Amino acid sequence: MKSIYVILLITLTFFNACSNRDINNTMAAMAGNKPAQFFYFRNMHDANSYVFDEKDYNVSMIPTYKKDWIKMGGWQGAYIYGGIGYGLDIKEVKKYGGVLSYGINISSHIYPYNKTEDDALQRGDAEYFKKRYRWIKPEDKVSIEHHGKENYPCLVVKQIFKKRGRIEKLYRCFKHNKEKTKEKEVSINFIYTHSSNLPKRYERLAKEYTYEDLLKRGKRVLDSLYIKDGWDE
Repeated sequence: MKSIYVILLITLTFFNACSNRDINNTMAAMAGNKPAQFFYFRNMHDANSYVFDEKDYNVSMIPTYKKDWIKMGGWQGAYIYGGIGYGLDIKEVKKYGGVLSYGINISSHIYPYNKTEDDALQRGDAEYFKKRYRWIKPEDKVSIEHHGKENYPCLVVKQIFKKRGRIEKLYRCFKHNKEKTKEKEVSINFIYTHSSNLPKRYERLAKEYTYEDLLKRGKRVLDSLYIKDGWDE
């Protein structure tokens, strides 16, 4: 593991704050010579049967409901920097983007095996990581959990950004090779935004689309995670 806190920049608030043309231009610039690859799920059936089959992992799409396309703006996302970002927002993205949204970012990395940190994971020592990583603030909630098809140890960090009306819950799950020379990290970050600027007429949606609902849906993502063998970066 490394102490660099990596989160993809394709959060849902980014999608919602721009027009489609702005998104394409900005994301292409961020990706350098490789423009971002965008995707959009047409309906609940397309989304719920989808599995992200990547080089380092497999993970199922978050469960969706018909109302996500009727009451909200539907699920969409992009591939960039070797990772995935996708989300759900209110329909009026140009005027009210980023005020009520779900976002999920997924990325993977391979590092040299670190026995000290692996031992801390195995004994459930969350305090070790609070001291180890500077990006973890004293008020953040930190725990060690196990998720995925092989019961991977995961460092879990919940962060609250009050000014932005945003809550993030990051799961960094790990698997090492048999020789214990390399380890693979898959990071899954659930991002919930409920801004204080949310127009009153959308408050009814805020009662349906909650942080708790995002985490309930997110259980499918965590349960489905399979970290693949193969240790070439």
